[in-house]
Amino acid sequence: MEVSRRALTVARLASQVWLLVLVWPLWAAFRTRGPAELALIVILVGVFAFCWGRIMWRVMGVGGPDLRSVALLLTSAAALYPLLGAPWAYTSFVLVISVLGTLPPVFFATGLAGTMVVNVVALAAFGEGFVWWVPLVMALEAGAVGALVHMRRLIMRLSRATAESERLAVENERLRFARDLHDILGHTLTSITIRSQLAARLAETDPARAAEEMGGVERTARKALDDVRDAVAGYRAVSLPEELGNARAALDLAGIQLTVSGAGPVPSGSESLLAWVVREAVTNVLRHSGATRCWITLGARSLEIRDDGRAGTGAGPGTGLLGLAERVEAAGGTLEAGARPEGGYRLRVEVP
Repeated sequence: MEVSRRALTVARLASQVWLLVLVWPLWAAFRTRGPAELALIVILVGVFAFCWGRIMWRVMGVGGPDLRSVALLLTSAAALYPLLGAPWAYTSFVLVISVLGTLPPVFFATGLAGTMVVNVVALAAFGEGFVWWVPLVMALEAGAVGALVHMRRLIMRLSRATAESERLAVENERLRFARDLHDILGHTLTSITIRSQLAARLAETDPARAAEEMGGVERTARKALDDVRDAVAGYRAVSLPEELGNARAALDLAGIQLTVSGAGPVPSGSESLLAWVVREAVTNVLRHSGATRCWITLGARSLEIRDDGRAGTGAGPGTGLLGLAERVEAAGGTLEAGARPEGGYRLRVEVP
């Protein structure tokens, strides 16, 4: 829940309306006090009002109360009791308690008890008698202030949680985009490389076939551009039959025999994920395996890809395999990959 700067400013300004409670004690003082006392009263009330306004302005933003302002406010409030009498005792606690509510609970409770005692004693000294309802009103206000302070804390926590959620969403989108680009361009550029190499070998012996392969390079590059645009738009979905067809074409160009076998159609919710698995796995076969044969076996909720090449001997899985593992894990599936005892490499994915 984000609070706009304009709404926050309006709320801060609206809070200053509470200073109007000072009108009553000031009006009474102007009717009964002399010039010297009035000057002192105006100065002290001005200090009190300034400190209260500053504290509320900070508290309704992202900061806490300024303790120096709190101390100065309480000092000026105490100094005004003998100058303004009962009207001050009846009104000042409204503003004092609102400030005390911004302090830690121990200080709030201590300050509230002290304010109750001071006001009851002051009103009795001013001839108001035992005003039993004043502590009750103060307790009710303290409860309301405590609730508002608690609500403010919840809003701040929610605001921080929202900001963190947005940050994580951006990070997840960045990772998605990186995985999509790797999977899309890795496979496509490998296919372009193989077709280009084949065209170069055929340029002298079979120019027509070489031209045909270069046309295929152009079509593949255009398709890669469309795929990148789809990935940027965030709606890239791949088809398993399409990827199996692309895998067969790419492996044939590299001289690798592909055998596809397995059960009927996989669940529609898992088709796109398994298509990404085929794309990444076949890209790795083309790049790294040196294989002559490759087998793709489809199960009702599984996909296995094997080859008879040399298993990887690097320090660990590459970026593509790590991204693929993240995709599978996010979908609630499992991925196993490693060298086969009889030689070659095996990758198996189970989907929920």
